[in-house]
Amino acid sequence: MPDPTGDAQLMRAFAGRDPRAARALYDRYAGRILGLGLVMLGDRAAAEDLVQDTFVKLWRSADRFDPSRGRLDTFVLMLARSLAVDALRRRVAEARSYRRLGVPGEADARAGPEELATTGDLAARARAAMARLSDEQRSALELAYFGGRTTAEVAELEGIPLGTAKTRIHAALLKLREAMAEAREVGP
Repeated sequence: MPDPTGDAQLMRAFAGRDPRAARALYDRYAGRILGLGLVMLGDRAAAEDLVQDTFVKLWRSADRFDPSRGRLDTFVLMLARSLAVDALRRRVAEARSYRRLGVPGEADARAGPEELATTGDLAARARAAMARLSDEQRSALELAYFGGRTTAEVAELEGIPLGTAKTRIHAALLKLREAMAEAREVGP
């Protein structure tokens, strides 16, 4: 069970630039943000950038966390999701700009065969993890995380109560985390 008082104290310490608080937050959330980035962005380098960008943004907005409005994990992961959606929108805009200029899409020449294989393996694990979700969970998660919809919009689009939408998304994220952890333990 989350500890709102402890979360508030942790965020106050983080806002006060306490390196122990920064380390605690990083240890708690970096892996989850990386997994979210891999699923949403499909690219390890972009997912790693998402982790960094999330912690920079969190550093700048730590004083805005209000435990009476929600849990810390929700605050951090929604921040990460918003940044991932922004990154996806930038990709789309960039691809359109390249097409308008008649320039072929920019291939990542820096990625070598080993990195491409690792990224491909992680993407395959993420797809397998998504396949383990129920249809209802997958649909809610796709709308929320890939479609950039709010929980209220997910509820409306799916024709379900708000609480049910929240439960489906939360359960889907837990299953994804478990499946990705199992896949990591088994390894290639």
